[in-house]
Amino acid sequence: MGRRPQAVPRWRVRLPAMAVVAGVLVTGSACQPGSGAGHDDDRPPGAVRWRSVPQARLPGGFLGFEPRQVLATTDEFIVSGTSEQAGVRLYGSKGGVSWYRADPGEGFPGYAAAHGKQLVLAGQVSNGGALVPAVWRTRDARRWKDAEVLPGGVASDEVLAVSAGPRGAVVVAHDGGPFSEGEDGSSGYRGESLRLWTARDGGPFGQPRQIPCPASPEYEPQVAAVADAEGFVVTANCTNGSGYIKRLVVASADGGKWRAGPAAFRRQSTMAGVSGARGSVLVTRTESSGANPGVFASTLWSRRSGESAWARGRPLDVGEIPDSGVAPRDQQSINAVSAVSGGFFAAGRSLDLRRGPVGALWASPDGRRWTKQATRSNGFDSVFDLYGAAEVHGRFILLGDGQDAKGGARLWLGRYGTRPPAQSSSGIAPFARTWSWGHGSLTIGKTGGFTYRWRLFRDCDTEPAPCDTATVWGGRATGTLKTVGNGTLRGRLSTTNAPDDPAYRKGAVIEVKRKPYSAVHVRVDGKDHGYFCAAGAEDSRCTAPHE
Repeated sequence: MGRRPQAVPRWRVRLPAMAVVAGVLVTGSACQPGSGAGHDDDRPPGAVRWRSVPQARLPGGFLGFEPRQVLATTDEFIVSGTSEQAGVRLYGSKGGVSWYRADPGEGFPGYAAAHGKQLVLAGQVSNGGALVPAVWRTRDARRWKDAEVLPGGVASDEVLAVSAGPRGAVVVAHDGGPFSEGEDGSSGYRGESLRLWTARDGGPFGQPRQIPCPASPEYEPQVAAVADAEGFVVTANCTNGSGYIKRLVVASADGGKWRAGPAAFRRQSTMAGVSGARGSVLVTRTESSGANPGVFASTLWSRRSGESAWARGRPLDVGEIPDSGVAPRDQQSINAVSAVSGGFFAAGRSLDLRRGPVGALWASPDGRRWTKQATRSNGFDSVFDLYGAAEVHGRFILLGDGQDAKGGARLWLGRYGTRPPAQSSSGIAPFARTWSWGHGSLTIGKTGGFTYRWRLFRDCDTEPAPCDTATVWGGRATGTLKTVGNGTLRGRLSTTNAPDDPAYRKGAVIEVKRKPYSAVHVRVDGKDHGYFCAAGAEDSRCTAPHE
């Protein structure tokens, strides 16, 4: 299948803890959460109150998951990002509590966009022995339609953005791919143009429009796209082999004829965009100067529905001391803007002089006035970055990137007026399910009764019981667990079918502790039996060899 496309762009590499915040970190696509919020509320987004979800309650797939996009259709939340195990992954959720895999199951998905009930995913699939650009569409992220190969697509097309709105969808690629650090350009044909495919709402995509934008294979173009009631806006920064940056802003009412876009921000780097019920927002940044290398200042531009001109927003609110992350505007950056029923959120980071980069969130009722939300009291200082918010029926989610050694996504739930209720991690209820790894499982009931099964490496086809079948491990012990502390259960093996095995002797103490990202750690008779995960083999901690 060749390369895995859509790798995390080089400018998304995490900064050192004490580094200056270096401008906008690109999400690569304009997501459209507001267009699918499915909720009519005039309250401003600043009235939303947030509560972080305990790490133990987060899905196992969020461990090692670096968020890229946060969006919503009318009925469900969708998050995409890169995984240590499997490249780009998507997860879906109806309410933000329980999450499921939402990948189409074929090809290499890249970027997603939503409008109303429709979800559009752009990436690459194998066609005739080559990877070519394609889209997937669905109204339910559990059931995707077959991939649609984009007409006129070639193997060097690297998909960089997708956006969807009232007038349809736009997919943006560059035909000079693949792009990566150290790429020498020797892998075959490379073009020098952006390629734009558009489709009317739900209709087929036509042939691509080409716009010259030479780019070195070492520098993936930075692209943002917005699809709104006025049509489409696409922005790009293409860096050639000499380091020259070409900036493009193009717009189209219907995807047929493209013209030069607004001159107001044509000389700036446009980094992210969004459209919703209250208009559209684009984020730009100016280039750093020689006196302040790597330091940028973000500007947010907006236009209301029915307007063609973009208005410069007010400078970002820097926050108030003694809150965490209060810093000059050139030390704050935005990863993504999100449209919700009451306005917009801008999510990113800010530099805290004592702690380094911390998550930062701004809210706006109109895309022009931006108020920074409290950092410390919301726990945003527990992450390096925030990557976007979304809304479904008056419920909100917010995603960040954790600061622990292994890394992983962090999640907040929000609602208007009061914080969502806390999700308790105490008692037996959070343990009541089946936990598994490659060679064992532990099923805990609602009252603490448990069944522990493990592999005996005795095949029932050739060995007497107890033995292993293709679906059930032969080792079996039961008992009852009780709460002994916050996040810990303890009990004894009351029965065992392996009485001669000292590791599973009758009466041995079993201890089960909750761990981050939907896992437990098991000890029997004082010896580690390792991690057991809710996601089973999908979680790298719970595959053989076992931790």
